[in-house]
Amino acid sequence: MARQARSELTRQKIIAAAVDLFNERGYPATGLGDIITRAEMTKGALYYHFDSKESLAEAIIDEGGAAMLGVFRTITGSSSPALENTIHGLFVVADFTRSDQVAQIGMQLLRTFSGINAAAGRVYTSWLDELTAQLIQAADEGDLEDHLDAAGVAEVILGSMLGAEALSRATAKGTDLRERVARSWELLLPAIVRDESLGYFREFLDRESLRPTRAAG
Repeated sequence: MARQARSELTRQKIIAAAVDLFNERGYPATGLGDIITRAEMTKGALYYHFDSKESLAEAIIDEGGAAMLGVFRTITGSSSPALENTIHGLFVVADFTRSDQVAQIGMQLLRTFSGINAAAGRVYTSWLDELTAQLIQAADEGDLEDHLDAAGVAEVILGSMLGAEALSRATAKGTDLRERVARSWELLLPAIVRDESLGYFREFLDRESLRPTRAAG
């Protein structure tokens, strides 16, 4: 195996061990020594890739954020209307955060490190850019109200989705996330969608919220 491939395998093994431990014990209660033991690595191997627990958390935030955004883009790349893709894509991401441990821990660390490290800012910015692009397309397709600022609406949507995930995780261990996402969209749609399109998107949301939960893939 080439050196670069071995190095990446080692890095991923460390991340997997950290994610397992953060899930079991929480970030504050997990030490680098615990991660070294779980990963069956030497201290030197860990420090070659990560110089602190914070840098390891940053890598998990980046990987979890990239994975979730990748899932969203598999939906928004279709030829369906942009707002349809956005709604469906966020439900699929909600399912993904329940089934993928790196995404779960990445979301928890994202909240912990917001405003503290650069990874959180990168993830938020990437999502805002992606949502803004979808909303601009939806406006061009005639589905959104003319007066709306796409970037401002993207912030509201992202904030509502992050809030839904945090509340669901805190109160129901994530089991009611789809219902919370649906309620958020029920309130958002009348505020952003043109009257002539509103009935259609309400029906689409009803169908989407009734889809069985599935892992994205």
